[in-house]
Amino acid sequence: MKKKRVIKNVAIILLLVSIIAVAITRFNNGKDYIDNLVNQYNPQGAAVVIIKNGVISEVRNYGYANVEKKVAITDETQFKIASISKTITAYALMKLVDEGKLDLDTPINTYLTKWKLPNTKFDENKVTIRTLMSHTSGIKGSDECGYKEPLPTIDEALKSRDVKLKREPGEIFEYSEFAGFGICQLVIEEVVSSKFEEYMESNIFKPLGMEHTSYKNWNSNGKFATPYAGKSKPIEITPIVMNGGGGVSTTATDLARFVVKLMYYYNNGNREMFKPQKNTQSVGGLYALGIIPRELKSGKIVYEHNGTLTGWNAQMAFEPVSKNGMVVLTNSDKSYYMTYDLMEKWGERVIGEKVIDTQMKQISKMVFNIIVTLSMILLLLVAVLVIKIKRESVILSEKRKTRYITSATIVFVLAALYYAFIYTELPFKLLFNMQNYYLFTFFPLNFRWVNIILVFIGIFIIFRSRYSKNKF
Repeated sequence: MKKKRVIKNVAIILLLVSIIAVAITRFNNGKDYIDNLVNQYNPQGAAVVIIKNGVISEVRNYGYANVEKKVAITDETQFKIASISKTITAYALMKLVDEGKLDLDTPINTYLTKWKLPNTKFDENKVTIRTLMSHTSGIKGSDECGYKEPLPTIDEALKSRDVKLKREPGEIFEYSEFAGFGICQLVIEEVVSSKFEEYMESNIFKPLGMEHTSYKNWNSNGKFATPYAGKSKPIEITPIVMNGGGGVSTTATDLARFVVKLMYYYNNGNREMFKPQKNTQSVGGLYALGIIPRELKSGKIVYEHNGTLTGWNAQMAFEPVSKNGMVVLTNSDKSYYMTYDLMEKWGERVIGEKVIDTQMKQISKMVFNIIVTLSMILLLLVAVLVIKIKRESVILSEKRKTRYITSATIVFVLAALYYAFIYTELPFKLLFNMQNYYLFTFFPLNFRWVNIILVFIGIFIIFRSRYSKNKF
C-alpha cells in the first residue's frame, strides 16, 4: 500500500507538470504572433508598427501609458527609445558626411573647441567619428545617472563625467552607452554652430514628418508614457544630457517613419553607414555605424538596433531590399526580452528566417541548461526515493509532523530569499546602490520553468521528509 501511495503521488506530480506544459504551449500558439508575445510578457504598455513595401501598414497599441490613471497607449504616446537614438544620430552624421562637412576618419579633436579628449598615454588622434560610431574608440563611458536641474551642456557633461581614453582606439569593440555618441553630439554642435537638439529637430525630425519626436526629458505635453520598473513600479523619467547616445523621445509611428527613411537611404546612398566595421566582432555579432547588421543564412541582411533604459524597452528592424520593417516601443521592464522575441518572430513570418540577437540567444541557452539540470535533479531525487521505498530502505517516519514542519520551514525560508533576490530591487540596492533594478527582468521567458521546477523540488523535499531510514 505504501509503495502504491508513493507511486500515485509521483504520478500526480508528473501529471501537474504535463498540464502546465500543455497550458503554456497552447497559450503561446495563438494565431497572431504579435498579440501572442504581448500577452505572454504582459507589459504595462506597448506600441507595435509593421512596415510593408516601404509603407506603414499596421499600428497596434496595447495596455496603458499610465496604469494608475488608466491612460491608454495611443498613436501619439511618446516613449524613450534609449540606444536607438544612436542610429538617428548616426544618420544625421552621415548626412553631414555626404554634405562634405564631416569626414569619418579625421581625428575628432579637429572639430572640437568647447571640449577635447584629454591627454592620456593613448593616441587620441586615432579617435574618429568612425571609431565613435562603431564603439571601437576606447573611451571611458558614462551611465547618465544623477543629473539635477538645471542640466549641464554636453561639453560640461563630458568634463564632469571624466570622459577620456582607457585603451588604444580602434582595436576592441566595447559598447559605449552614452559617451561615444555624446562626443558625436558635440561634434555636430561645433560643425553646424547650433544646439544639437535644435539641429536634429529642424533637419531630421521635421523633414521626416516626425512631429511627436524630441529630446524632452519630462512630460510637458501629457503625451509621455510612464516608465515602469520591475513588475509594476512607476518611476520618474531619467534626465539625459548625452542625447546623441540615448535621449530621443518619440512615438512608434514616428520611429517607423525614420525606419522607412533609413531603407530609402540604404537603397539610394553610398551604404557606408551599413557596412560592418573593423574589429567590431563581439558576442552580439558585428556592428556597423550606429546600426547592427544581421546576415541571415539566406544571404539577406536585416538591420536592427535595440534600446533599453530602466522602464523603457524598444526595438527596430528592417530588411531594406524588400522594404519590410518593424518597430516596438514599451514602457515596461517586463518587456526586455519581448522586443527581441518580436524581432525574431517578425523575421520568421515576414523575412522567412528568424532574426536572432546572438547575445540574447546565449542567455536563453544558459537558462535552458539550468532548466535541464534542475529537471534532472528532480527526476533523480524522485527515482532514488522510489527505489529506496521498493527496497524498504526508507519507511514513513514516526516523527513526521516535526520533520514536516522543519522541512517546510526551510523550504519557505529559501523560497523567500530566492524571491527577494530575483524579484525585488534589494540586491541591487545593497550591492550596487542602484534603484529600480530587478534581476528577473534580465531573464528570458523560459525562466518561468526554473521557478516551476524549483516549486516541485520544494514540494518533493517536504514530501520526502515523511520518510526516514528503515533500521530494520
